[in-house]
Amino acid sequence: MDKAPESCYTRDSLKMKNRVLSLLAAVLVMAAGCNPPKYVAYRSIHGDFNAAVPWGWQIYTDQEGTGEAFSHVNFIGPFDPAFHLGVPSMSVRWYRNFWPHRLRDGRLEMYADVDDFIKQTLQTVYGPEYDLKTPVKDIDLRGSGLQAKLFVVLSRVPVHAEMRYGVEVDDETGESFNVRQHAYVIVPMGDGFYVLTYPATRAGYNKYDENFNQLVSAFQPITRGPGGRKVRLPGPGKSGSAINL
Repeated sequence: MDKAPESCYTRDSLKMKNRVLSLLAAVLVMAAGCNPPKYVAYRSIHGDFNAAVPWGWQIYTDQEGTGEAFSHVNFIGPFDPAFHLGVPSMSVRWYRNFWPHRLRDGRLEMYADVDDFIKQTLQTVYGPEYDLKTPVKDIDLRGSGLQAKLFVVLSRVPVHAEMRYGVEVDDETGESFNVRQHAYVIVPMGDGFYVLTYPATRAGYNKYDENFNQLVSAFQPITRGPGGRKVRLPGPGKSGSAINL
């Protein structure tokens, strides 16, 4: 992926159990006269998956308990006024089937499987009015050969007129809206599933959709979620499910 000399990179072995902030040292790289790669390899702190993420993006992780039932890795990009609150991002979440997860507002969420996640998400997050810009369809992940489901949903929610970033104004009514264009790729793993998300706006979607495609293409589970059994993947150019080792 990159042929720059090893001296162009820094390694940080610090790991936090609850929340990790990883700053990729782009400033130091440029000061050293090295050309940074477009993407860098990322391995989750639980060792449950590998992926390729944009160079220089910040990485936050969160989990519930040990992370075996729920974990969340959020990749935060540079400021961009086309995105809600000026923050482009992508994420990888893990859900174990039938395990309740408490949201920050106190509500509980629980999903039986991938199809139940899709149904509930469309109804509770985007319903009752939304458009499927890309209807739910089956895909094969390029790097792993795993079968997954993809959809892109378009919906709008009203926001305060004072909000500046990621906002579209209705020409007829003058109302301000966050026009959400969110992409989802859900990867079933037997007793749970991964959710890869790109929560963009309609105006900003094309700016980083290539980065999301790279995250999806390079995504490779190592275990069935944090603390789960190790798996063997079908491999590039194939189509199938993970097999326990």
